[in-house]
Amino acid sequence: MRERDFNPTDTLYHVTQTKNVNSIKQKGILLLQPSNWIQAGSKERYGDGSIFAFEDMGDAVRWAAKWDWDLNKNIGTGKISVLSFVSNKKDWKADVADPIGQAGAKGKWLKNIRSVPAKDIKSSIPVTLELVKQNKLF
Repeated sequence: MRERDFNPTDTLYHVTQTKNVNSIKQKGILLLQPSNWIQAGSKERYGDGSIFAFEDMGDAVRWAAKWDWDLNKNIGTGKISVLSFVSNKKDWKADVADPIGQAGAKGKWLKNIRSVPAKDIKSSIPVTLELVKQNKLF
């Protein structure tokens, strides 16, 4: 690996339910946790248990607002949070599962089959209506 390819301080963003934030800060972002996305008929999880992240905070907030609506029928409830963490982006692959959702994205949507250690978690912020407005989502 060439020295310039490695940047351990790349910031990425992960969306989770706010009720999970304390556990994630203690244990990290772990693989194969109970899925938030299951198939209606078979009740099987979508995907392979990967961890998902965004390069751009605004993209993460946009996804969080959509998910807040899906779960709570409201936007900006604070029940969804965005975590920031550091990671080498070279370890991540593009998430191509939702090209329509990614239309207008400012950064890449990523996935990984490695856990994110708790020591790499830097901050968390609940997604409020004010945060959604700051990101010009409506």
